[in-house]
Amino acid sequence: MSRISTNSEAGYAADAYPLGELTKPLPSIMGLQAFVAVARLGSLSRAATQLHRTQGAVSRQIQQLEQYYQLALFWRSASGMQLSPEGEQLHQIALRVLAELSAFSQLACQQQQVIRLRLPSTLALRWFLPRLDSLQQLLPGMRIDISTSISDSPDFTGTELDAMLVRGNGQWHGLHAERLFTEHLTPMCCPELARDLHTPADMQQHCLIHADAGQQAWQAWWRQYGSGEMAGRHVEFDSLESAIGAAVLGYGIALGDPRLAQDRLASGELVLPFADSYTGELAYFLVMPEPGRHSPKLRELTAALLALA
Repeated sequence: MSRISTNSEAGYAADAYPLGELTKPLPSIMGLQAFVAVARLGSLSRAATQLHRTQGAVSRQIQQLEQYYQLALFWRSASGMQLSPEGEQLHQIALRVLAELSAFSQLACQQQQVIRLRLPSTLALRWFLPRLDSLQQLLPGMRIDISTSISDSPDFTGTELDAMLVRGNGQWHGLHAERLFTEHLTPMCCPELARDLHTPADMQQHCLIHADAGQQAWQAWWRQYGSGEMAGRHVEFDSLESAIGAAVLGYGIALGDPRLAQDRLASGELVLPFADSYTGELAYFLVMPEPGRHSPKLRELTAALLALA
């Protein structure tokens, strides 16, 4: 075996594999696997059965290994094949090398099966988490680590995230976006308040609850369905979850997507006074860096989310 080079250039540090050795052929991994199997089972035929190879293939792999090292690695007899002293030494090395390669393969596989996903807190609570069990059934063996954010800006800078669920128009430079569902916004409030609402104009006497600082969502809805001036009283929250919560408590009328308030609508905490009047210029997307669209795990995640949308 070659000495470790004393060259101080990069790649020749002490205890490092010398770059000069990279051009030297090494025994094949399949050959080492055959060698370990024959050493353990003491027979070419039994090793061939274990490895799902032909006996001739295993025999040739052992011969090639012996030719490479110019050593007899086995003593052959009528009772089987026994390791020679040199074979015993190689056996210990081969076991260690194959075990480390196998352990790394398992680690790499586990890493590939983790998806790091970020999404808005309201979407997480009201849409994603109720579907998580179904999602895991569609993605067996895959772990989804989630984090939440109030931001709808899909910025992957300085993160280790694989993908994000965000609300927007789907146009983000350098990112691939898969539309999950279009946002449908409609007024929602507690049943007591809804008794006074017969036409959109009746809302002018009540407080409108906003989940966006610019009040653009309510303005878009009012332009389409309202009449006269929009209500004079307003309250703003930093998330749709907070806005819907305030509507449940009777503080006013929120503009929300029924998809994200299914449980509260089903329980009767919220009602839709004008259920046929909805607006929405945005949608929810699964967003990932452009190279991520070719990742098998992200393709599986995309298909599963689309099936549940």
